[in-house]
Amino acid sequence: MFNRLLICLLAALTSAQAATVVINEVMYHPSGDTDARQYIELFNTTEKDVDLSGWSFTHGPEFTFPDKTKIPGHGYLVVCRDVDAFHRAYLGDLPALGNFTGKLNHKGEKIELVDRSGKVIESFKYSDHEPWPLGADGYSSSLERISSEMPAKDPSSWASSKPAHGHESWGSPGRANTVASAKPLPAIKDVKWNSITSPGQPIVITAAVSSPSELAQATVEYTLFQNGKPSGHSSVSMQPALTDAALYQTKLPELPEGTLVRFTVKTATKDGSVRVQPSPNEPRPAYSIYVSAISNTATIPIVQIYNTSALPRGGQKFGPAAPATADRGDSAFVFIPPGGKPELRDFVQVRRRHGGWKVHFLKDQPHDGMSGINIIFEGPSRWVLAEHLAYELYSRAGVLTEKSGHYRLTMDGRQLGYYLMVEQPNKAFLARSKHDDKGNLYKILWYEQGIVRQHEKKTIKSSGHKDIVELVENLNKTSGEKRWAYIQEQFNVDEVVNYFAVNMCIQNWDGFFNNYFTYHDPGKDGKWEIIPWDEDKTWGDYDGVNPSYDWYTMPLTTGMDGDHAPRAMFNFGGGPWGGPGWWRPGGWFSGPLLANPQFRKKFEARLHEICNTIFTEEKFGPVIEDLNRKLRPEVAYKAKLTGEDPRNAQATFDSYIDSFKRQLANRRKFILKQLPAS
Repeated sequence: MFNRLLICLLAALTSAQAATVVINEVMYHPSGDTDARQYIELFNTTEKDVDLSGWSFTHGPEFTFPDKTKIPGHGYLVVCRDVDAFHRAYLGDLPALGNFTGKLNHKGEKIELVDRSGKVIESFKYSDHEPWPLGADGYSSSLERISSEMPAKDPSSWASSKPAHGHESWGSPGRANTVASAKPLPAIKDVKWNSITSPGQPIVITAAVSSPSELAQATVEYTLFQNGKPSGHSSVSMQPALTDAALYQTKLPELPEGTLVRFTVKTATKDGSVRVQPSPNEPRPAYSIYVSAISNTATIPIVQIYNTSALPRGGQKFGPAAPATADRGDSAFVFIPPGGKPELRDFVQVRRRHGGWKVHFLKDQPHDGMSGINIIFEGPSRWVLAEHLAYELYSRAGVLTEKSGHYRLTMDGRQLGYYLMVEQPNKAFLARSKHDDKGNLYKILWYEQGIVRQHEKKTIKSSGHKDIVELVENLNKTSGEKRWAYIQEQFNVDEVVNYFAVNMCIQNWDGFFNNYFTYHDPGKDGKWEIIPWDEDKTWGDYDGVNPSYDWYTMPLTTGMDGDHAPRAMFNFGGGPWGGPGWWRPGGWFSGPLLANPQFRKKFEARLHEICNTIFTEEKFGPVIEDLNRKLRPEVAYKAKLTGEDPRNAQATFDSYIDSFKRQLANRRKFILKQLPAS
């Protein structure tokens, strides 16, 4: 009887003690592929120390608290994936334990804390999708609990941590949360507005509101923009719907064509608690509506970009300034497909780059499956034609290739005419291409020297260049059958063969030494692949070429080890390695691979096949003609915008189209003549 009573007493004490400790903060997706900085923070809600000996995390990461582990009254304790990496990121003597086993899933998973008897203290499942906060999913913020009195399972109980300027890692490990509230806050869910957003139509906004205490008011606060410039800020009250007291609604006034609306829903209780949805800490700190009835009658998509900088009442900016690593933006991107209506993606990041802009979309609102694109028009107009045709041929030949196309661009109300769009090779590109995106992506830099310096790492930067250094060294120290065996072991041979074969077809003289990305799949049998890039000077173009672009004779030995520079046709205009301006020595990959007899045999066979099935006037001629059809009206349109004589612009465009057709015919003839007889 006494033992049974003692067990019950101990169970009651354990239960009472367990209720005092909560999961208070989760850093599940640090920015920059730095998962070593993951952590989970506990908070003791009472004044007394709590003994955590034998407690553990049993779902998600696994960790058992050592004996004599205590968390002080009103204190914090952080459990890290890597204690050393955590302390490097968060300077100071923070209370931290580790290392936990496994890692927190970026997509979301269950976290469960149990005491030493196995009793569940707290359990919930976070997610990287709404209604969970987006800012904690790789945008540098952590997932912070607003109040320990709010249930962990409810997404409304959590918010993204506030930005910490100058730091890659945000959050508040070991101290009070940046979003902490002494009282539970109202919950704002299911914010919706009517799909009719044409000029002269009222916009109805509704939201489901619940509150732990009496609500004083609910409002919609909004800012209007015209051509990216704020044109007014206001607020309207929300009232309970007659049919549902928990559903609040309001109307915005009728708005003119081209108006961008950004709004938040704000609630306040009579005891002083205030909630704003979305949180100002989010990468998307407001809901957005674009009021437009425009339908695109052009042959290519229309893109309108608005670079906004609004300061609503109180000085709170929609889209807080943040380090570049945070990938947070405050621009709006409107896409209007031919025959379609406007599609808005707001709070995108727009950066200047040579010849145009780089646009980065929030990950939950990609553009046609792409998270990053380049919109460019650099050099002569021929380049924005040739580059697209190059990507089209790579794609048809089975190369891992970015999407490309042309947009009619408007920037902050200024019409700029047609531009080239090229997808940015990144993790989203890899995932869209059905590749594991956890590997190493490198961009080859022409202006650097050496393996490491020439391979600019784009993903998992903290892991260094070990794999690329090892690969190149082993390629160079093997030969013959041994090199061929190593090539087959390390490379997706068919994809790389296709890449080099297309290079030959379009005379991509700079695509062996430079002008590509390379990706190493992280799997056990992971292979290297090549991603084409910067394809402007192709299809018979190089520095110093004849203006008729009638160069068809780049040798089939180009890019391989042992190839020698041909004699320059003139004494001037030679390239940096001697010979004509287009000649380059073999690249890190092309040199040893194309010189290997077994690889070269596959390369020549595939080149012959491409020249008879894809790179033909019958098959690829229509691709050139389709480009001609789509851009012909855009050439005249752009000429009017730039003040160029439309007749001259059209004549130049026609000459370029003719040169592509000649390249297709004459380069193909040259290749087939040079290939060894099968």
